[in-house]
Amino acid sequence: MKTPNSAAVTKLELLTSPDQAPVASSDLATAGGVGVDLEPGETLQKVVNFDLKEEGNHVLAVTVSYYEATDTSGRTRTFRKLYQFICKASLIVRTKPGPLPAVRVVDDGGLSSGGWWRRRWVLEAQLENCSEDTMQLERIVLDLEPGLAYTDCNWEASASPKPVLHPGETEQVCFVLEEETDAAGAGRGGDAVLQEQDGRIIFGVLGISWRSEMGNRGFLETGKLGTRHVKPREPKAITAPA
Repeated sequence: MKTPNSAAVTKLELLTSPDQAPVASSDLATAGGVGVDLEPGETLQKVVNFDLKEEGNHVLAVTVSYYEATDTSGRTRTFRKLYQFICKASLIVRTKPGPLPAVRVVDDGGLSSGGWWRRRWVLEAQLENCSEDTMQLERIVLDLEPGLAYTDCNWEASASPKPVLHPGETEQVCFVLEEETDAAGAGRGGDAVLQEQDGRIIFGVLGISWRSEMGNRGFLETGKLGTRHVKPREPKAITAPA
């Protein structure tokens, strides 16, 4: 398989059926795949799986070698066929992070003067179906960096039906993120645990999976998401009237 952004050729694994464990093409000899005898009219079928993760043209090259097992013909013959697949984007993902008021975490001693402020953020995302087919969203998850936890505010958390997006339609999703600490209390204030790059706090990667009308699965993974480093927003104290 030749992909758009790579000069190297990827050798795919061969399956005799979709349910069988894959066998690398380089291991066919040891797996008993040296050759197959076919009777007149008999066919041989192999299956390959490859996730199209890049936009553009993908070219699959299939090479078949064979010979006629007769007394008069033992010469090996080879033919090659090329198949082209054009991969287009199915989803457009627009994200918007924002800070939430920090939550005060009291030390084990329970003193009101102790403790620290746990920072929180909201991460909103708009998913737009930019394909020509209707799709049903399956799952949307966050693969977070160490030191963070999140609350899912979407259809899985509320046990709602999975969203169906027609071409051009959008779906809004939301996550609430917050700092967490380990058993030893490391990471208080976030500086020791949360990763920062160029003044930004890195949240992690957003992954979305869906199914098309024909049942084909799709998956998209964003780059690393984050927000600029700001001080915790402490809730304003409310003074009771005298």
